[in-house]
Amino acid sequence: MAQAATRALDEAVRPFGLPQLVFAAVLIGLAGMVSNAAWAQASSDIYAVTGVSVDATGADAAQAREKALTQGRIKAADEVLRRFTLYSDWPRLPELTAADGELLVTGIGIANERASGTRYLGDVTARLNPQQVRRFLRQSGVRFTENQAAPSLLLPVLDTPGVRVLFDEPNPWRAAWESIGLSNSLVPIRLALGDLQDFSAIDAGGAIGADWAALEQIASRYGVEQVLVAHARGGDGNQLEVTLYRVTPRGVDETRRTFQGETIEAASLAGAEGIRNSLIASWKTQNAVAFGLEQTVAVSVEFASLAEWTAIRQRLNSASIVQSVDVVAVSPRGAQVNLRVSGPMPALRSNLAQRQLRLLDEGGVWTLAFSSAAAAPAPILNDAEEAVEATPVADPTRTAPAGTSSAPSRGLPEDEAIADRLTRQNASSPNR
Repeated sequence: MAQAATRALDEAVRPFGLPQLVFAAVLIGLAGMVSNAAWAQASSDIYAVTGVSVDATGADAAQAREKALTQGRIKAADEVLRRFTLYSDWPRLPELTAADGELLVTGIGIANERASGTRYLGDVTARLNPQQVRRFLRQSGVRFTENQAAPSLLLPVLDTPGVRVLFDEPNPWRAAWESIGLSNSLVPIRLALGDLQDFSAIDAGGAIGADWAALEQIASRYGVEQVLVAHARGGDGNQLEVTLYRVTPRGVDETRRTFQGETIEAASLAGAEGIRNSLIASWKTQNAVAFGLEQTVAVSVEFASLAEWTAIRQRLNSASIVQSVDVVAVSPRGAQVNLRVSGPMPALRSNLAQRQLRLLDEGGVWTLAFSSAAAAPAPILNDAEEAVEATPVADPTRTAPAGTSSAPSRGLPEDEAIADRLTRQNASSPNR
């Protein structure tokens, strides 16, 4: 249908020349966006991709545009597939075709268009179909997770000789976090705005105290139940020693890392990317669905009404780690079910926690019920070496998807360019 609409628009605008043709391309993109209004929540939509650069040539402008749209779908799909999978499994992902892009992408729009008689450039925004993505990854046989951690608020504090800053300028540590991709992630991180309300809620000294009582006001403002305080200390040369505190009402976790760069700005960027990627990699490792590790778990389900039981079943069926739900018996206040799951129990519990379902081991009996608690928290690394997936070397045998450039073109949250750069940076770190 989309191709038929495209052809119809081509016929309609051909007599009017290139400007109308470009406008038609905008209409096609907007039509896809309007028909998928639910994906407008770009900041937290893990199936959305923004800013994908496309550049295609063809016999004429219409053909160049079609090639660019195909290129954009493939690039967007590839980014989401990598977002959900472990670095070590990237070489196992199938090379995407134009047909795969059509199947996986449900809405696409283009901004910053530039066109000539035979060339078309722009930046693509797209959203993928969750069911099709899940089916594609299952058929590919790779481990994956679409489980999203609870959001965290980030407070980047920088100590240099005689100066400690959080919201004040200059703060290259904060600037580094502002420059990297934090949206549409499995581990959503919200960077505090640093406005007057934030200034009145917390200062640098209060932040590094890592005390929930001091941080509760600003956490409440951003609607989070955990705060990441990234305390960076500028040492000799252009080296940063970073202590990352995860502060929640239940306590504090911390980990330490050291990053280097040619300048303090470069060290800050390495630190921000390294911490973000390590958190994401750790989360993926803990929550990945492993189809080679299937098991059946007997669960006792507790509920207060038939409507609640229906809601629990719907949430179980929406969990990617749950392959099937076999109802053994039902009573007015409970049920016995067998869950066939792909993955270990910690991953199952975390996956269900995202759906406000609490799974507990009560004396060897697994019980399930609704939970009012927040979603599973973002991971914290006890040691940099635990994030094996966080610093891979880009696989030299993996080629770019069909229709895309093999050169890394953007700072994607988890692309091979960042992974390779982190490998080189961490190799020179004193902590490695």
